[in-house]
Amino acid sequence: MIPKQNSSYSESERLTTEIEEMFFRFYGGPRLRMMKSGCFQPLADVYYVKGLHKVIVKMEIPGVCPDDVHITVQDKALIVEGVRFDQRQEGEKVYQQLEIDYGPFKRKIMLPVNVNVKSAKAAYRDGFLTLELPVAAHKKSAIRVPISVKDQK
Repeated sequence: MIPKQNSSYSESERLTTEIEEMFFRFYGGPRLRMMKSGCFQPLADVYYVKGLHKVIVKMEIPGVCPDDVHITVQDKALIVEGVRFDQRQEGEKVYQQLEIDYGPFKRKIMLPVNVNVKSAKAAYRDGFLTLELPVAAHKKSAIRVPISVKDQK
C-alpha cells in the first residue's frame, strides 16, 4: 500500500521532530536547541482529551508578554513563536549562573489530528500558555490564534 503523499510528508516531519527532541533532551537540553536555531524552545505538554475531542497544548513561557507571542496552525503543525526580553538591571554584574533563556523562541509541534482553528482558544496564566484545539474533520490553511490574558492570582 502506497501512503498518500502529503500524509507521508507529515509523518516524516513528525518523526524528524521527535528524533530531534529526544537527541536534544539527552545530549544538551534547551541550551543545545538554542545554539542550533538561534532561538530557544520552551517546554510543552501535548495531550488529547477523548471526551471533549480536544488537543490541549500547555507551554511554559514565564516572563513573556502575551502580546509578544504569535500562534499559527498550519495543517497539523502548531507554531508558537515570540520573544522573552531580559529586564537587565544597570550596573556592573558578575554572573554566577545564567540559566534563563532570553531572546526569540519558536516551537513547532506536530498535532496528532486536524484541529478546528476557528474554535481554538489560547489563554496565558501564571507563565503558562494553554491552547485548547477542538478536533476538526478537515484541514484548514494557516490561521493565527489570539491569546487572552487571565488575571494573575
